[in-house]
Amino acid sequence: MHSQASEKGSAPYNEDMSGTAGSCAWIIDGSAFFSGAARTTNESEGAWLVRLIDATLQANPPDREAFDSWAETLELQLQQAYAALGQGHPEREEGEGPSAVFGVVRLLRDGEAYRIEAAVIGDVSILIQDGDRLERWTDPSAGPFEARTIAVATADGHRPGEVISPAALEQIHRNRRSLNRAGGYWAINPGLSWRAGLRLFSARISSAATILLASDGFMRLVDVIAHHDDRGLMGETKRVGAAGVIAELRRLEGADPRAERFRRVKIHDDATALVVTPQPHGNGIGKSSESDQNNQGE
Repeated sequence: MHSQASEKGSAPYNEDMSGTAGSCAWIIDGSAFFSGAARTTNESEGAWLVRLIDATLQANPPDREAFDSWAETLELQLQQAYAALGQGHPEREEGEGPSAVFGVVRLLRDGEAYRIEAAVIGDVSILIQDGDRLERWTDPSAGPFEARTIAVATADGHRPGEVISPAALEQIHRNRRSLNRAGGYWAINPGLSWRAGLRLFSARISSAATILLASDGFMRLVDVIAHHDDRGLMGETKRVGAAGVIAELRRLEGADPRAERFRRVKIHDDATALVVTPQPHGNGIGKSSESDQNNQGE
């Protein structure tokens, strides 16, 4: 069973998106932390950035273009769009504003098999299962910074109705000083160059392979709650679909409303997953026509 689902977490807006076009599939997870007023009205700045990246991928997926070259064009487009969005607003400190982590894969025919190529920045995950073989592609650079935020957020317990505590928000702002710097962590940010943080992957796979693209909110079942390992999560997603897995995630999170058992910043994070397979004929992504996608981008 192949599926696609996205559900918002504790915050007002879903800042995740996933999609497919041509031979490509992608997952995007946004965020926005800044001082002063927002530059958007009907959505968060994180949702704005994610929607813009998604629209760019839909219109011009990097089917053949080198990922580095494609990212260079995207970086310039996002800089220009955010500069236009900021007209009439106060300047912000470097690193403030919206950011996004993402992973994009493309599948190319390679004789009787396929070649999967990927570019990843930040803590989204791409899981590839091909027979007994299972690989996970991600960018671990944010791990130490996330750990600091979790430590602060859970020091005094989670207050009911509070999405992010003031202390955790302050730590996130401190973390932002290390964004897109050597020794720091990496994410797309329209005010900072981010292409140096791209991690490139490739592998040869069979036509029977399954690819799961997931946001860190979805991967909580492995990385935070330890309800599954990577192989178990892949198997469960194939069995009950992405929406079924998210429902199980929400049940487990809901049973720990103060983040005491499972240490985390938000009680519920946006959770998004997309399962794709090689298209039987030619280059491209095969995706089920049945989608259990909920509230994506809202």
